[in-house]
Amino acid sequence: MVRRIIISLSLMPLDSLPFELLSEILDSTRDVETLHQCVLDNYIENCSSNGLHFGALETLDKYVYLRPYVREVKFLFVLSDYARRTRRTSSGYKVPQNIWVNSLAKLPNITSYTFCHIPFFSFPQSQNRFLPIPHEQIELTVAALANCSLLDELNLLYRATPSDISRLNHLKNVRSIRLGLPSREVLVAVRPWIEQCDSFSDAYALDSLATIRPHVSNLSMLHIGPHHALSNRDLLQLLHCTSKLQELDLFYDNFLNVQLLNKDDRSSLGLKNLHKLVVRHQGVSNKSQFMELFTWLEAVISASPLTSISILSDDSRECNFAMPLINLLAKKPQLEFLNIPQVVLRQPSLRTLFGRLNNLRVLSIMLVDVNVLSFHTSASPGELNFNLSALYLRSSKTTCPYSLVTPQLRQTISSLRGNPGYLRRLCQEKQTWKALWTSALQTERGGIDPLKDEYGLYSNATEEDGW
Repeated sequence: MVRRIIISLSLMPLDSLPFELLSEILDSTRDVETLHQCVLDNYIENCSSNGLHFGALETLDKYVYLRPYVREVKFLFVLSDYARRTRRTSSGYKVPQNIWVNSLAKLPNITSYTFCHIPFFSFPQSQNRFLPIPHEQIELTVAALANCSLLDELNLLYRATPSDISRLNHLKNVRSIRLGLPSREVLVAVRPWIEQCDSFSDAYALDSLATIRPHVSNLSMLHIGPHHALSNRDLLQLLHCTSKLQELDLFYDNFLNVQLLNKDDRSSLGLKNLHKLVVRHQGVSNKSQFMELFTWLEAVISASPLTSISILSDDSRECNFAMPLINLLAKKPQLEFLNIPQVVLRQPSLRTLFGRLNNLRVLSIMLVDVNVLSFHTSASPGELNFNLSALYLRSSKTTCPYSLVTPQLRQTISSLRGNPGYLRRLCQEKQTWKALWTSALQTERGGIDPLKDEYGLYSNATEEDGW
C-alpha cells in the first residue's frame, strides 16, 4: 500500500518522466517499506499560450485513488515565469480561469505546502534573490486548502509580502512556518502567527534581536539560517526565551562576534527539553575562536538531554583542537547521534567517546591518520563500548589512503564487537574520499550525508534552502 506521495506543481520549462509513468511505477511496486520516500516530480514543458499547467494535479484527477496518499505539495515558480507574467500583465493579458484549484482542494491529507522561487542556476547572482509570487496565486491556493484540516506546515521560500501573510493567515491549523527572505515588514506581520506555532525557520533575514525575541517562547523547533545579523551573544539572549525548544538548527557566524563572552553569558540557558542540535559555523579558524565556540556551545547544551548533535563548518575549516569539545560531549551519556565531520579526532578523543557514550549509534568523523583507528589497543578490558550501527568516515587520499584504512578498521571493530561489519567506499574525489561502515549488510543509508540519512536534512545550509 502506498503510504505517502509528494507532488511538485511546477512551471519549469524542463522535460522529465511522465507523471503517468511514475504513477504506474508506484501502483506496481511491492516495496511497501520505502514507498513513503517516493517523490513524484512533474516538470511540465511550458510551451502553451498561458504558461499555467499543473500536470500532476491533472493526473491525480485521472488516478483518483492516489489522492489520499499525497502529503506534501511544492509549488515551484521560476524566474522566466515571473518575467513572462510581468510582460502579459503590462499588456493587459487576462489569465484564464484556474481549473486546478478544484483539483488541489480534493487532496484531503496534505500536511505540508511549499511556495518556492527557483533561480536560474546559470545566473549565480539570482541565487540569493527571491521573487514575489502573484497575489492571485496565493489567494487561489488558500481557497483550495481551506478545508485541509491536516495542513500544519507552510514553507514560504519566496519574497513574501505582508498582504501574503494576511491571506495565508486563514490557514488556521498551521503550526510550522519557514520563511525564505522576509522583509522587516513581513516579520512584523508574521509575529502573531509565530506565537501560536510550534516551529519557525528563517533562512536569511533576521537582523535584530528585537524582531523575533518576544515571539518565540512557545516554539519547540527553531531554525535560523545564514545571513542573519545576530552575534553569539544575541543568539544566547534569544535562546534564553525558548525554554520549550526540542530541536534547534542555527548558523553561528564568527564574523559577527565582536566581543568575547563574559561570565554572565556563559551561564546555562536552561534548555531542558532540547534533544536535537545542529550548529553550522563560519569564520571559526584558530584555537581561540574554536574555544569561544565551545564555550558558547556549553551554555546552550549544559542543561539539555541531548540525543543528537551536529557541528558543521560551512566554510570547511577544520578543527584541530577537539579535546575540549569531546570532554563537553562526554557529559551527555544519552547521546545517540554525533556528526562532527570537520573535527580532527586523535586516539584519546575516540577512547573518551567510546568509553563514555554507551548509547552512541551513529558517528561521523574525519580521519587524518590511520593509526587513530588503533585507539582501542591502549584501553583497559571492558573500558570501551562500541554500539554503533553506522560510522561515516571522510579523509584525504594523501594523508590517510583508503587502502590502509580498510584493514585497520576491520581489525579494530572486530576487536570491539566480534565481527568486522561492512565497509563501502562511496565517494572519491581528487584529494578526498568518503566511506560508510554499517553493522548490517543491508542499509537504507546513502552514506554521503549523515543528517540527510537520519532526518532528511542537509549538512550544507545552502542545499537545504533549495539551491
